[in-house]
Amino acid sequence: MKRTSTAAIVALLLVAAATAAFAQPEVSEKKEIAIFSLGFYGWDIPRETLGTIDIDIQRVFLDLGRFTIFGMEKRFSTSDVDQFITILKQMKESTFVLPEKYQFGEAFLTEADFNRLVGSFIIAVPVVTSYNSQYVDGKEWRTDIKTNVSFINVADGTMIGIANVETQGSSRETQYTSVKEAIDGIPMQLQYEIRKISQFQNVTRVLASGFGGVDIQLGSNMGIKKGDEYAVIVVDELEGFVDEREMGLIVIKDVGTTRSKGTILYSKAKVEKDTQLREIPRLGADLAVYAHTYKYFSGGSGNDSSFVIGARTEMTRGFYGFRPYAAIQAIADFEMWMPINVIVGGQVNTFIRRIEIGARAGVGGSTNAIIRLIEEQLSESDDPWFTHYGVSAGAYLSYLLSRDFKVFIEAQGDYMLGILDPTPGGLFGSYGGLQLGVGATFKL
Repeated sequence: MKRTSTAAIVALLLVAAATAAFAQPEVSEKKEIAIFSLGFYGWDIPRETLGTIDIDIQRVFLDLGRFTIFGMEKRFSTSDVDQFITILKQMKESTFVLPEKYQFGEAFLTEADFNRLVGSFIIAVPVVTSYNSQYVDGKEWRTDIKTNVSFINVADGTMIGIANVETQGSSRETQYTSVKEAIDGIPMQLQYEIRKISQFQNVTRVLASGFGGVDIQLGSNMGIKKGDEYAVIVVDELEGFVDEREMGLIVIKDVGTTRSKGTILYSKAKVEKDTQLREIPRLGADLAVYAHTYKYFSGGSGNDSSFVIGARTEMTRGFYGFRPYAAIQAIADFEMWMPINVIVGGQVNTFIRRIEIGARAGVGGSTNAIIRLIEEQLSESDDPWFTHYGVSAGAYLSYLLSRDFKVFIEAQGDYMLGILDPTPGGLFGSYGGLQLGVGATFKL
């Protein structure tokens, strides 16, 4: 009898070990979500500006791809959310009787509404928590709106996350325009805030790996886009305690309907079939700051050299081998007129693990903004703000130090043609130069 019991225990242990060995990693599935209309009670928001906001918010969830949604026409206030959660919890009690209609502020929910909501897994309730619109300094209308989207788990009536969105709008013409601009900014920020909530982040697995690249499960069907980044996750379990650690980074280079391809930027763990991956939410743009030496080959000061400081935004979400960018840089030349250059263009790049090699080109213009601001205070001169237009091109080499930070060296050449005086050497004459410098990129 004792031998039989021992054999049974050993068999159970072997079965458990085999089950663990062949356990599949987690893979996200679409979540059902009910989305309420934007609540704004207590705030004097022009109703004509709300005509499209409910559709825009629902479109955010559709674009994310990871939700099956249905809309609710009801609007809640901030205090209604807590009351609603309380009712959801009470509905789990056998003694609770739901009235024919239940009022939340100015919103009425019928028993049919509740039954419809309980059929979903998650409820999203967007509410305006702060609103300020006024005429500022006798110059323009300025509107600031704070919106919270509360996400409620229907199963237990608990709050699983809150997306906070702050938007601004301005207009020299009408208050309506400034309010509309602020409301129009909600969807773009909301998408990022939703992706920051851990319950809504995609998790997936590696289907195949080789030559520095991987095929992963999930694609556009779950909202994956080029340029998205996924962490390589290693899971350890000890005495029932689960520990997840990020061990590597993968960037998505191609997206299909149900699977995607990625490039391994680095990994301390072996990336193979069924390796767990987790989405890293990003704003969708990297911010680079840099400092260059500037050597004039046309125009410029008597020293023929100066110093440049600049910042550049590189679009990442939705892009891989080609990325648009916009840059602003100031030439610190006190013998000239301290021009500020604004450049927009595109860059091509190649990833070799942590190393990124690329080239960029763009068009831009210059302004004498600094000297004009000084003149407004000290003189009555009426020099134009926009003084030059031209081209810019360069190449760079960067190294990824960590998941969110990289450093780079780059070379660049610019030429700006003077609008007022194309002759090099004049106050606003044409100028051009070669730049060499270093910088750092923050992956936002």
